Amino acid sequence: MEKEILTGLLTKAYNKSSEEIAELLYTKDADSEEVTLKEGALDLVLDMDLNRVEKLKSSAKPDKDSLKSLRDQTIKEIMEDFEKKLKAKYSLESSSKGLDLVQEIIDQVSDCDISDEKVKQHPHYLEMEQTKNEAIETLQQEHEDYKLNQDRRSRLGRVNNDVLGIFASLNPIESENTVVAQTRRDDFLKKFEGYDYDIKEDGNHFVKLDGNRVEDNHGNPVKFNDFVKNIATMNYDFKQGDDRGNAGNTGGNGSGGSVDIPKTEKEYLASMTDLMQRGDKEGVIKLNQAWSAAKKP
Repeated sequence: MEKEILTGLLTKAYNKSSEEIAELLYTKDADSEEVTLKEGALDLVLDMDLNRVEKLKSSAKPDKDSLKSLRDQTIKEIMEDFEKKLKAKYSLESSSKGLDLVQEIIDQVSDCDISDEKVKQHPHYLEMEQTKNEAIETLQQEHEDYKLNQDRRSRLGRVNNDVLGIFASLNPIESENTVVAQTRRDDFLKKFEGYDYDIKEDGNHFVKLDGNRVEDNHGNPVKFNDFVKNIATMNYDFKQGDDRGNAGNTGGNGSGGSVDIPKTEKEYLASMTDLMQRGDKEGVIKLNQAWSAAKKP
């Protein structure tokens, strides 16, 4: 069951087939046909995610040449339309363009000499100048919006990975139907899209809503781990284990021994993955309790 859930999650997240994921993460014993998780499978998954994030960052880089070409083409089309209207209005046959055309029209309708300063004050000149500036401003704003959207997509990718790590440690009760389980998990992840995050390397991301930090009942910034748990408890039931309330700096495992508190988030996720693959649900609960207790100030 755990293999199907993990394979289903990774195929959707990294756009690979279930066969590709199985070949990457599992080995099959030639004699018994038993399928086991490869040593270092977590590092392989993390490397895949690093590559995905790098591709997102690369796609977010502005294509200056394309933007310049688009801007130049827009300005050209605006100018050609404006020049066409000027010639029609003053019944002028001329090959002049831009300011030369404006000057030619002014010379045609006026007997006096016009200085450059006078030309710049002419309504047609001002109209053309304003139109050009508005087109440039629109392109610049579209480019800024594009960069902000790509940056947000990258942050949400990191957040979703950490959310799923915390979610797995809570031992949720999920449907045995992998399609139903994945659909519910996708809906669960969408609940985090309404927030913004300042990414922290230790995984305790700073959570914001409408530009303001999300706080607990005491006015303190909510911890990311607690933030995920709160949303998870409103959407899932969780399997109960024995001695669930006896969490400390160390906790028991399935054999009654103690567990060492992981030093880093990566070690914690690796331990959680190992316990889930071995089906040690009590060990998952106790490791999560010990880890949460150790992180409390």
